[in-house]
Amino acid sequence: MGGALGVAVACGGGQTRASLFSTDWEDDGGVSIGRVWDRIGAAPIPASADVVVGVAGNSDKLIGAPLGGGAKWTFAHPLDARPVIAGNVVVGSGDNEVFALDAKSGSLLWRRPTGGIPLVGAGDDGAVTVMTFRKVGGVGNVLLAVAHDGQVVRQIETDKPLGAPAVVARLAFVPWAGEYVSVIDLANGDEAARVTVREETSRAWTQGGSLWFGELGFIRFDEHIRDASRGKATTVILPTRELPGTPQLLPTADHALPPTADATDKVHIYARPRGTESGATLQDERWVATYFRVAMGFDADKGALAWAHLQGADFVGGAAAVGGVVLCDEQGKVVELEAKDGGVVSETSLGEPLKACVVNADAHRVSGAASDVRSLPQQLSEVVRADDPQLGSAQKLLLRELATAADETATQTLVDLASDPRTSPDLLGVARTALANRRNGARYMEAALGRHYDFLKDVLRPPPVGPIAQALGAMKDKQASPLLAAHLLDPADTDDDVKQAAAALALVAGPEQLPTLRQFFGMYRASAPNDDIAMALVSAGQALIALDDSGVVAAATKDASTVPYARERLEELMASPPQIAAAPGPASTKKKK
Repeated sequence: MGGALGVAVACGGGQTRASLFSTDWEDDGGVSIGRVWDRIGAAPIPASADVVVGVAGNSDKLIGAPLGGGAKWTFAHPLDARPVIAGNVVVGSGDNEVFALDAKSGSLLWRRPTGGIPLVGAGDDGAVTVMTFRKVGGVGNVLLAVAHDGQVVRQIETDKPLGAPAVVARLAFVPWAGEYVSVIDLANGDEAARVTVREETSRAWTQGGSLWFGELGFIRFDEHIRDASRGKATTVILPTRELPGTPQLLPTADHALPPTADATDKVHIYARPRGTESGATLQDERWVATYFRVAMGFDADKGALAWAHLQGADFVGGAAAVGGVVLCDEQGKVVELEAKDGGVVSETSLGEPLKACVVNADAHRVSGAASDVRSLPQQLSEVVRADDPQLGSAQKLLLRELATAADETATQTLVDLASDPRTSPDLLGVARTALANRRNGARYMEAALGRHYDFLKDVLRPPPVGPIAQALGAMKDKQASPLLAAHLLDPADTDDDVKQAAAALALVAGPEQLPTLRQFFGMYRASAPNDDIAMALVSAGQALIALDDSGVVAAATKDASTVPYARERLEELMASPPQIAAAPGPASTKKKK
């Protein structure tokens, strides 16, 4: 490991002592980091390049495109790690070297041999690029600082795990061991300061004119950083809520990210901190989670779902921006989604499929009219109805969200899902439960009840009679009475469906349903095959009594052949006859005396 970057050192800079990251250090209560803040806190931090860089081919080609428009560029080079956008440069490693490109044009700035260790992270202040490398297996770490003219400024080797660094005013801010940030003065190689942070931290970066540290959340470098060891640094944490796939906010920098995206890239969280006069918050009060080809926007305060977007291919990278989020998918599409409602503001293409993608959006703003603004129930309906088994976990979560929506289109989606033979068993159960609890959209439920299983007409699943009956009964929907009655005797319906249909008829049946009720009662009065049908028999008897047709019920209570379960309950009903509410009629115009 000692000679891994030896060729680079020979060209300038010199190797510095390895004791910089010693753990034999006593917390100074924020004194040293406070001096650094006093020194550079007022210094402006220039914006980094706004660019998207895709990894294509066999992880041996980079495709870059400026956000907001501009000429694309390509650069061919084998990669052993994910490229990093730092300042106005793109840093990559592979084929035993590290290289830097101009982020806007893709032109090569410099290259240096590495001995084959992959890139972990990089930062840049417009004059010098600082990179960290980690040997495969995690034993041995290198920090390398290279000026834009290719000269090595500093090299540090250590056995401590170094994270992804940032650079401000020739000071390198290097997270390490998950709890420290050391400030290395690149002019002399000394540790100018160190701070202990109380949140897991392996990354440092600049964005929006501020310097940030973090991994599980965001810590701002400001006047409160001197109190970080006491847990009083300016910190932004996302609200806790259920998410499919347990996505990460920032990937831990305990290893080099592979050049090919994996599940942790497709299932990911994107959020952007924003500095304020009093501290920090999340940009636009939103954060975004992706789950393969689904993106979901959430409220920054309590994590309430704000929108959902379905993409044509899996997302493999992105970044939160001012006004929204920029995401790229494995087909090379780059989409900008508006923060508030998730509408598509723009969509471009890098021209070919991608293995991975990195996006930097510093000054870039997602702005413009969205092309497909839709309500949240409409967005959820599109996602949960997508025929893609990979999306099951997200669909299950979003289906529960849809169930709480007041819009009638939510009812329509639930009916369609519960009626579709392609709906997975997991989603089917959630849809049926949600449908039973709906209290609007009766017209969609009635339309579904009008359909019966018919192989010749390609109706391959009976409608969800049971949950629809529960909902319509609770809504006292008398218009559904003939449709419910038609399912009492449908052999394609389950026994539970029949039970729920009969229970609803006990509440809404009218005189027109008497023939069907009598027929059903007569068929099963002495031969109910199970408890579900026996309960349906009781409900049918309840409807008959309420409709003043209790003779057949009275006779059944005296007949020993009547199913015992039903006879006992019918006797109770005869003792206190139920009433079915009369159908609402026109309001009376007669004046009260």
